[in-house]
Amino acid sequence: MRPLPLTFTGGPDDLRRHTRRDLLINIVLGGLYTPIARRHTNEYLAAHTTLDGTPLVHVDLPHSRWPAILLVLAFVALRVANEFGAGPPLPLVIVCGVLLLPYLWGTVTMRAVGAVRWRQLQPWFTPRWKEIYLQSWPLLLLGAAWAIAQPRVAAIAPAPGAIDLRWLAALAAAAIVAFPLLARQSFNWRRLRLTHTRVAGVPITWDAPFARYLRLWFLAALAVLVTAVAPVLLLRQALFGSLADLPETQAALVYLAAILLAFLLSVPARAWYEAEVFHLTWDGLRVDDRLRVECGLDVRAFVLTRTAGAWRTFITFGLHHPRAVVAAYQARLAALRVWAA
Repeated sequence: MRPLPLTFTGGPDDLRRHTRRDLLINIVLGGLYTPIARRHTNEYLAAHTTLDGTPLVHVDLPHSRWPAILLVLAFVALRVANEFGAGPPLPLVIVCGVLLLPYLWGTVTMRAVGAVRWRQLQPWFTPRWKEIYLQSWPLLLLGAAWAIAQPRVAAIAPAPGAIDLRWLAALAAAAIVAFPLLARQSFNWRRLRLTHTRVAGVPITWDAPFARYLRLWFLAALAVLVTAVAPVLLLRQALFGSLADLPETQAALVYLAAILLAFLLSVPARAWYEAEVFHLTWDGLRVDDRLRVECGLDVRAFVLTRTAGAWRTFITFGLHHPRAVVAAYQARLAALRVWAA
């Protein structure tokens, strides 16, 4: 097999010019434009990536986004109507939302996989909807349990600001049960995306075990809790006490500041998880006997790069963001070794 070199031909200044319009729209819309801005950034990165000297080409798919958009708008309308007491019961809204999520995931994945072509090779995401919903059983199970328990939970929930140890114990027990199911759902969708993608009619082989994936989820969650959530909660308690004792505006500002600080402190843990999952996903990936991928990502260097980029982006009010995105992308790209028959 011969190696196929991967090269990135773009740069942070070019990316900044490319995404300037998205940034302005996102500021006006208060962050609601983030998914579209992220998609435009990914399209730029892919369009400026070459494999064996040939650039990846973005392909406009004929499938319309409107069915998914209309379904999301219908769900939002149901939820808003429920808040004003004019819609269906909340358990029914929960069931509708949970049933909608696999459809949205399948639609987005189909578009993302099929949007890139290299030479004459274009991948296609090919599972049937039945398979997608069968592989979404952890999500459906959690949704059913949530819908059944919601009336009982609403009846016994303590007043805002009140502390009930039994309530906290129940929340902890629910989180312990939900955590492995959410990890399983994430793993199922990742495996489905890879193993049900066809390249020139040939399936992709991916043999990563769930036990390793669950371990990464557990360690990442523990790291975020220890390095970000717990210190921020302790600091907030030491400085301000209970938020229930503060004026509403001040309590909201403290709450937002705590979220921002926890987000920044959790960057190393989240970068570690991103690097480990990237390695787990790509190392040993095969397309029959025609193509093999190896990954040698330096996790420690990647964590340092992502952490420095996040803090510089925060300090510069977002001006450093394109440079941070390009640096992380180049690190991931440089770690991949593609071999073809």
